Amino acid sequence: MKIFSNFDTKLRQKTFAEYQDHYGVDNVLCFWRSQFYYIYKVILPLLSVVLLTILGLVFFYNWLDGTYFGYIVTAIVIIDVVFLFPLIGKYFDYKMDFIIVIPNSIMMYDQWGIFKRNVHTITAQSIKAISINKAWLLYSLFDNGDIVILTEWDTEHDGEIRFRWIPRPEKRKNQIVKIVGIDVQADQNPQI
Repeated sequence: MKIFSNFDTKLRQKTFAEYQDHYGVDNVLCFWRSQFYYIYKVILPLLSVVLLTILGLVFFYNWLDGTYFGYIVTAIVIIDVVFLFPLIGKYFDYKMDFIIVIPNSIMMYDQWGIFKRNVHTITAQSIKAISINKAWLLYSLFDNGDIVILTEWDTEHDGEIRFRWIPRPEKRKNQIVKIVGIDVQADQNPQI
């Protein structure tokens, strides 16, 4: 028995290979958040915490002439741990969240820490529209964006599923439309 059965670091590769074997290589798409997300949400904040920690330690050591330095180190370590927990969550989002597109459905795998994973499936029959949102300057500069899927019968997400920080969203949207089998030429009302 696996203790942390929801924390499978090889799930993306296994799931992708399994669906490729079942549907064929050309009928399966797997994508995840961009490397820009990793740099912007994990690496830069981590470097900032490390830099501020070093500067804080040097400042307090010089200011207090080394007295009470043990207390200062303890306080700074506690503050660092508080700031590092969200970064761990963002790292899990980058490494373990992914989307699998197969004929007639889209599955979004969302890892929440080591104990919880959500898998949300959207059938092609429930898709009303697929759009792209690039409302942020850095999204446009680094060719990232959100893919927004409007659905019917989805009360959990108010009829909208949003895949965030997707690289080359226009290309991904076209691939999704091709694999899922949606006819987007019919008066903006997709026919499945």
